[in-house]
Amino acid sequence: MASILPQFPPFKIREDEVSAGTRWKKWFAQFENLITGMDITSMARKKALLIHYGGDEIFDLVDTFSADKKETYDALKQELDRYFTPRVNPIEILAQLIEGITSSKLRKKTLRERLTLDQLITEARNEELTETQARDIEKTDQACAISGKSQHKKGHEKTRGKQPTTTPKHKTTCRNCGGTFPHPSSRPCPAKGKTCLNCKKPNHFAKVCRSLKRADVKQVAEDNSDSDGVFTLQSGKKVPTTTVMINNHAIKFVVDTGASVNVITNTAYKALSPRPKLSPSSTSVYSYNTKEKLPILGCFSSRVRYKERTIEAQFYVVEGLDNSSSNLLSAVTSEALEIISFARQVNVPEELYEGFGKIKGLNIKLHIDEQVHPKKQTHCRIPYHVRKSVEKEIQRLEEQDITEQVEGPTPWVSPIVVVPKKSGGVRLCVDMREANKAIKRERHPLPTIEDMINDLNGSTLFSRIDLQQAFHQLELDKESRFITTFSTHVGLRQFKRLMFGVNAAPEIFQHAMSDILHDIPGVTHFIDDIIVHGKDRAAHDASLTETLKRLTQRGVKLNKEKCLFGVNKLSFLGHTFGDRGISPEAQKIKAITSAKAPTSISELRSFLGMTQFLSHAILSHMHQSRSP
Repeated sequence: MASILPQFPPFKIREDEVSAGTRWKKWFAQFENLITGMDITSMARKKALLIHYGGDEIFDLVDTFSADKKETYDALKQELDRYFTPRVNPIEILAQLIEGITSSKLRKKTLRERLTLDQLITEARNEELTETQARDIEKTDQACAISGKSQHKKGHEKTRGKQPTTTPKHKTTCRNCGGTFPHPSSRPCPAKGKTCLNCKKPNHFAKVCRSLKRADVKQVAEDNSDSDGVFTLQSGKKVPTTTVMINNHAIKFVVDTGASVNVITNTAYKALSPRPKLSPSSTSVYSYNTKEKLPILGCFSSRVRYKERTIEAQFYVVEGLDNSSSNLLSAVTSEALEIISFARQVNVPEELYEGFGKIKGLNIKLHIDEQVHPKKQTHCRIPYHVRKSVEKEIQRLEEQDITEQVEGPTPWVSPIVVVPKKSGGVRLCVDMREANKAIKRERHPLPTIEDMINDLNGSTLFSRIDLQQAFHQLELDKESRFITTFSTHVGLRQFKRLMFGVNAAPEIFQHAMSDILHDIPGVTHFIDDIIVHGKDRAAHDASLTETLKRLTQRGVKLNKEKCLFGVNKLSFLGHTFGDRGISPEAQKIKAITSAKAPTSISELRSFLGMTQFLSHAILSHMHQSRSP
């Protein structure tokens, strides 16, 4: 006898991929509670229920596993756990620990002796334990000293007039070196005779400098009068830091968006292996707002890696600075490594975002084939629990002048399909399959991916303009509206604007946008996606300004949340366009690499169709791969 399965939420992998591992553990624990409560003991049933309750995304994922990894329930569970468990990268963890260590002595030892992650953890624990025990001993010695003084004083109360009273000496922090005060008689203050790197005054260290403005490496000037500036880093304020790899060696840097050069300390430079050769430099490095030079030992160029990004960069080696906050990464290098990105100030007229658009000067006429007999399709009943949402959507469409009520008889009537939105509302989709048989296509050509690649190739700066409900911004001719009639539980409606579902809508809209933008250089578009690009900022900004001006004049409205201005990298039509060239998106490549080997002619054709989309990126010719 068949049983009714209880409801259980599917697992959404793409809901938040960063937290997928944690969410998977929680979801699977709840799933095991469910099957335990259902008294399911059969491993085959457990496996089937896991795939069933997992939902479409888990089903598609399991479909990519090899047969042995999904043969049994335990094997499938193990493979899913492995898939969702975050990979541990010891090198990255080691780099983060080196960055976060407060002990400069331990950091130097780690870099000098190239300790492994386990060795560093052991050393850090030992040093922490040693420091704790040393502090306890100091407290005990201090308590004993105070106790001894008190007893001595009490034993000589009668000779108070003859013996001078001695005030107990409490240890404090030395204001010159930051160590324990008073110093032992055998070892004077280590700051004596030293010059502060902050204020340049003698007899104290920079870490305890009482100057209000503390600066590390601030300004760089060339002797040949070329000048590079570096912004001030205030003491006591949290500054952005990151770890980059130089010669496969992790170095912590302060990301200084005001810096125009990269600065590295001599200590960090000596830790590099192999150590790049220093070249003489005429560059002078100053503390901000001072005229005193910091000692430059030379400069070197090296490959620098941050995550997946690798570039060539130049570094200036400074002597005398021994803390990681003195390693500065310039704005140019930080942006090139994609550690930071600068917001591009674009003056977009506010009227482009206000209200609902209707493109001026265009009235769309649908060409109807009179040989096709009109068809009134059966009305699809709308479930009661969504009728209020449907009524709200109908009211919204009428208020925005997108639809209108139909009066009198009409030859064409199409049903609607109600699609729920993530926001909680609904979308009304008209089933135009029968009506489309009578609508003649205009056949305006759409650009191919090769056309788009050719247009965007060589550009380094991009903007993407997204239109608000694009098709609805084109008004339909009154004589063409009847064929869009659709039935609802509150009567018949027809569209006053071009709508999604009309077979000719994409090519009509492509032609309309070409009419508006065709003579602007550096602008390409695919239906409702407008891409502005340029080989440099001047070319990009000129094209963008003209495009926004043209759209404003024609009454086009934009979707502010989806517009993107002045970026160095842009994903579009399954490809990533950037200053480094063009490459397929990772998920497109993954779809091919994880696909099953074709076992039939139809599967082979399907696979070749999928690879054809990326054929321009495949080095070998497709016909050679298809050869028997």
